[in-house]
Parts: sequence; C-alpha cells; structure tokens
Amino acid sequence: MNSSNNLLFITLLSLYLLVVQIALPGCRSGEPGKNIGQHSGNEIVGCDTIYEIKQFTENVWIIDENGGVNMYLVIGSDSALLIDTGFGGGNLLECVRLITDLPLIVVNTHGHPDHSGTNYQFERIYAHLMDCDAVRQFSNLELGENMDTGLSRQATIADKINEERSDRKMSITFIPVNQGYIFDLGDRKLEVVEVPGHTPGSICLLDTEHKIIYTGDNNNTLVWLFLEGCSPLETYLQTLEKLKERSKEFNIIMPGHGAPLDKEFLDELITCTRNILNGNCTGEPYESFAGNGRVCYYKRAAVAYNPDNLYVEN
Repeated sequence: MNSSNNLLFITLLSLYLLVVQIALPGCRSGEPGKNIGQHSGNEIVGCDTIYEIKQFTENVWIIDENGGVNMYLVIGSDSALLIDTGFGGGNLLECVRLITDLPLIVVNTHGHPDHSGTNYQFERIYAHLMDCDAVRQFSNLELGENMDTGLSRQATIADKINEERSDRKMSITFIPVNQGYIFDLGDRKLEVVEVPGHTPGSICLLDTEHKIIYTGDNNNTLVWLFLEGCSPLETYLQTLEKLKERSKEFNIIMPGHGAPLDKEFLDELITCTRNILNGNCTGEPYESFAGNGRVCYYKRAAVAYNPDNLYVEN
C-alpha cells in the first residue's frame, strides 16, 4: 500500500472508530487523568470507561476498548508485555499502571490504527519491519489534519488525541522484530511468529509454556483480506498451515477482535480459506466502510477476500 492510500485507509478507519466510540452508551472518550482505579475481583474499575479490563488467567489481562478491539497485558516476574494499543481514545498507559508497575514492553501485532493508535503514550514500540511505516503514522499529525471535523464531538476527540501525539511524536523509538524474537518477561517468554496475510508484517505472540497464542487480526472469526496491502489469499493459507504445524504448542487463541477461541477454530479457518482457493466457495458480496470484496463462511470462520488477489505471482 503506498503512503497516500495507507493514510486514506487509516483516516477512514479512524473516523469509523470515532463514530463507534462516541455512540456507545456509558462511554467516556479521551479523558486522560480520570483514572482512580482499584481491583474488584478480576476486574479493574475506575479506569477510563472506554476500557473494560478483566483478568483472563493468572497474570493475563484482556483490555477491551469499547467492545471493538482487544489488547492484552501479560505480566511476568521481571516485566510486562502490552500486546497492541487500541485506537487511542483513552489513557491506556494510566490504566495499565493500575494493574502493574513493572517495566513495560509494548508490541503491535500489525500497523492498523485500531491496534497501534495509542502508541503515542509509550516511548518504545516493537513491530515487524514490514509494518513499521504504518505503525509510524501514529506519531504523525498528518492523520489528524486529514480527519473530517464536520462532527464537533469527533473533532474534540481528535484534538485531544493529536495534542498528546504532538507532544510525543519525536520521542518514540520503533524497534523491529521478526520470526523467532523472544520477549523475555522473566518467568514467561513469548515468541514472535510471522503471519503475513491481513498485513505483510502481521505477527502472533506464542506463549508455549502457558499454551496461549495472541494473534492480532490473523485469527478473528471474520478475517479481512480484501484491503489494499493485504497479502494474497494463498500466502494467508500458508500462514495458517504454519500455525497448524505448531498447534500442539497452544490451546487458546486470543484474537484481536472478539472472545478467546479454542485451537480447533484454526482448522475451520483453514477449511474456509481452502474452499475459496479450490473454488468450492465463490462467496457472496461483502461491503464495508473500508472497501468491498467477497466473503465465504465455514462453521465459525468467515474470510472476506479480494477475488483479484488470490494467488502469489510467480
């Protein structure tokens, strides 16, 4: 995806998420400094209300931004790992600090704005080299300048977000990672697994000891592969087959959107993708704010794809 098209996609997605953010009842958007949090059982209360934070297992927390995107906080003995940063409408850093005061490592599973939008609150961001340009967009005020400010509440949110981005745009360090990189948290280790498909630089984080894999947008119940910049569907199938080869190392899939999944879902996603490539499913029209394609279904899995981007060119 060239820079102008990438910026257009980011702007469209940002506008969509802003609309969702201000429309949800009971949500407060972008009000840093309002957190007076405390633990209540396995939940964190008092954080920005755009976040719902729950403990999934010991030392693993799910941070849900407005019911639309998942972030994960994995806590080790020496440090903690924040996987993705959401859209950017609240004070994520302060919310994380209600859970842990350990040194914090931040990684983006890919460069789309609903997964890297709060990067501006952190000093160091890890991401795959193939997605680093997209990740860097969130230190660039060009994003805010290209937003439609026709709705005053959207403009107010955008102004707050970009004010903080402006303060931090020169201080963020981006650190590339690739296949096999290990995030060592002390008593927990998470391995980077390259999963090109949704974006060329998408990654998963595999915690073999605890049988969990954090998959970004690679293993959602609806996977988007019709966007400009997505890898060919054939490449995505190869990615899924690579994960299948390692499926003895995980039992739980933690997706970027939606609830945790059992690892059997991976087989459903593989079958759905194969059905498209072998012609068993020609799909039905799929329309979205970010573009159009076709979609096929198999059990719990759905793959929205571009029929002109099925195979790797030789």
